[in-house]
Amino acid sequence: MLRATGLFAGLVAATLAAASATSATVVHAVPADPGVVVGDPIDDPALGVEGASQVVTFTYRTAGAEGTSSGQLLVPKGAAPEGGWPIVAWAHGTVGMADGDAPTRSGVVYDLYRTLFADWLQRGFMIVATDYAGLGTAGVHPYLNADVAAHNVVDSVRAARELVPAASERWAVAGQSQGGHAALATAARAADLAADLDFRGTFASGAPTNLDRLVGLAGPDFPDLRLDGLTLYIAYIAAGLRASRPDLDVNGYLTPQGRELVDAADTTPLAQFKPIANGIAVRDLFARPLAGTPFPQAVTDYLGVPSTGFEQPLMLVQGLADRVVPPVLTLWYAADLTLAGERFTLRLPSGGHVEGLGQSVPEVGAFLDRLLH
Repeated sequence: MLRATGLFAGLVAATLAAASATSATVVHAVPADPGVVVGDPIDDPALGVEGASQVVTFTYRTAGAEGTSSGQLLVPKGAAPEGGWPIVAWAHGTVGMADGDAPTRSGVVYDLYRTLFADWLQRGFMIVATDYAGLGTAGVHPYLNADVAAHNVVDSVRAARELVPAASERWAVAGQSQGGHAALATAARAADLAADLDFRGTFASGAPTNLDRLVGLAGPDFPDLRLDGLTLYIAYIAAGLRASRPDLDVNGYLTPQGRELVDAADTTPLAQFKPIANGIAVRDLFARPLAGTPFPQAVTDYLGVPSTGFEQPLMLVQGLADRVVPPVLTLWYAADLTLAGERFTLRLPSGGHVEGLGQSVPEVGAFLDRLLH
């Protein structure tokens, strides 16, 4: 059994004592024709993966930012099976907020992702991978906005089916880190957003569930939790929240140094932004404690993931050595799912944030096989 000790245990206990009401959904304008491809799709072999017969980059209409997102589809080799290629909608982990960091521009981030994609293509799955709104397209990327991410994923599937007539209506969502969060957000909304499609289930690895509870405790006295990249992620959340909720006056909660960092988040490539953010403590971002203000509820409304509404199979992977998303947050979420009567599979490999997923490739592939074949 994993135990939270010391300071982090205290923070978890304090947050557990808070009310845990289901978060509200932040509503965003959705185009009249979500999922419709705009512009000319591009055959993009430079971003190819082993086992793909075709790689296409495209732009489509969706919610968030200025109403569009870019994405990529990978078609397996050979003839489509009866009923068409089953679809895995892939939601990527954090790559940055600058347009140049979008996977359709920068390529596949991790060799592990290539391994996953090659395995899925071999199993006969067509892969559809959104960049998310505002990442590679106009506007500020609403980082970890659950509602927007769900729309982006669903609409990317519709766009891919427009481009590939041999694609099936059967689909599942899979994601890692930021994408694990997007996958869970998508699954909980699939019945409403994708009633015209045949949604089969969800895989999520290293998803930052319950992160809103942790962010809500931030302030000038916030301790050093020794989590990798926490300042960067909070700056990204603040930048996305500021663009989505101008009524909240996010700047009013930030120090001058915090405003400067948040101002740079959406335009600075990750390679340059990460070392800057890593040199700043979370406490130095905030001019006052967030507890007791409208900010924590706004964060929950923005990125909170529900623990009910999963009508199809769900698989979670959480590396026990993860220093980006602490295992205790995922175990807490698993407890919430259990108390809500949800059925799910939880895999706890020994590796870290990305390594834990690497240790689970065969199990993830087998899970998706059961869903889609």
